Amino acid sequence: MIGIIGGGLAGLSLAYHVKDSIVLEAKDRVGGLLRSEYVDGYTFDTGGSHIIFSKDANALRELVNIIGRVVEHRRRTFIHYKGRFVKYPFENGIYMLPKEERFEILYDFFMNYVREKEKPKNLLEWFYYVFGRAITDKYLRPYNEKLWKTDLRKITLEWVGNRVPNPPVEDILKSCVGIPTEGYTHQLRFYYPLEGGIETLARNLAKHCNIVTNERIKKIEREGERFILKGKKEYVCDKVVSTAPIDVTARMLGMKVKLSYNPLTVVGIGGKGDLPDFHWVYVPDGDVIFHRVAFLHNYSPNMAPENRVNLIAEISGKAEIDEVLEGLERIGFKVEPEICLKWEWDYAYIVYDESYSQIEEIRGFLIENGVIPFGRFGNWEYLNMDAVWIKAKNLAKEL
Repeated sequence: MIGIIGGGLAGLSLAYHVKDSIVLEAKDRVGGLLRSEYVDGYTFDTGGSHIIFSKDANALRELVNIIGRVVEHRRRTFIHYKGRFVKYPFENGIYMLPKEERFEILYDFFMNYVREKEKPKNLLEWFYYVFGRAITDKYLRPYNEKLWKTDLRKITLEWVGNRVPNPPVEDILKSCVGIPTEGYTHQLRFYYPLEGGIETLARNLAKHCNIVTNERIKKIEREGERFILKGKKEYVCDKVVSTAPIDVTARMLGMKVKLSYNPLTVVGIGGKGDLPDFHWVYVPDGDVIFHRVAFLHNYSPNMAPENRVNLIAEISGKAEIDEVLEGLERIGFKVEPEICLKWEWDYAYIVYDESYSQIEEIRGFLIENGVIPFGRFGNWEYLNMDAVWIKAKNLAKEL
C-alpha cells in the first residue's frame, strides 16, 4: 500500500490513479485550497479563485469529466489601473489607455527590444528584459511586489517559464496602436462547476479514494523496506508520497529547514450590488489591501441567491474584513453586504528567493529516506491545477 500524506488536489489526484493507497489528511475534510463553504445561500471558494483550464486537451477533458456539470466561460478579466479597468493581461489592454501613454509604452518597448541587454538575474531584471520599463513600472512591479511581499530583485527565475509567458511582440505593437488582441490564450476559455463551488472537483475525486481525515502525521519511520507513518494511529506502507509542505515533511524525518512562503487571507462578501460582468480583477494599487477580487456569481448562477452578488477578495498576508470593504469602495465596487466571512491559510504562495537554493538538498534528503515529495507545496514548485493532475498521472505510472 502507498501512503499519501495530505488530501489537497495533489494527494487526491494521485490517490485517484493509485487504487492501493491511503490518503492521510490532517483536517476534518479533504480539498486543501479547493475548499468551498455554503452559507445562507452563498457558496464561497475559501481558498481563493480557482478555474479549470489547460493547454493539454486530454487533461482538460479529464478534469471536466470528473466535475460533471460545468459552466464554460470566455474570460472577462481586468486590471484596475489609474481608476480605469484595463483588459488583462496588461500588455493586451494597452489599447484602452490614453494615446499619450500608449506611445510612451510603445516607444519604451521598441527601444528595449532593439538595445543590447544583459541576461536577467532576478525577477525584476527579467520583467525589464522582456516587457521594458514602462509596462514593468506601471503594472508588473507594483502588482508582483504586492503579491510576493518581497523585493523583486531577491526573487529568482526558476518559475517564470511556467507561470509568466513571454508576450508576442506583435500583440504589444497591435495593442499600442489600438488593435485589440488576446493574451494568455490557454486561459481564455475556462470551466467551472455548475454547483458546489470549486470543491466539487475535490469531492468527486475523493469518492474514488481511501481517506482518513483528522489524521496529522507527525513522524515517518523506516523499518527495512516498509514505512511507519505515525499520527493518532500508525500506518504501515510500502511507499510514501508526501504532499504536505516540503519543510513540514522534512521535519517529520528530523531535518530542520526554513523556506519562504506567504500566507493567504480570503474574504467572502455576499449581498446586493450593481457590479460589472467581470470574472476577476487584479489590483496593483498600493492603497487597496487585496491583490485580486473574483466575482463568483459570474462563475456560476448557483454561487449566490437570485439578484445577489458573491465576491471573494484575496490578500497575500493578513487582512481584516473592513479593509477589504474599504478597498472595494475605493476601486468603485459598491456592495451592500449581507454576509462577510474570512478564511486564513498558512501556505499559499511559494516565494522563490535565496532560500529556494535549499530545495534540491531537501528533495534529495527526502528521496534518500524513501519519501517522494509531490505537489505544489509537497515538491515546492509553483504548479497550476492541470499540471498537478498531469504529474499525478505520471507518478502513478512510476509507482
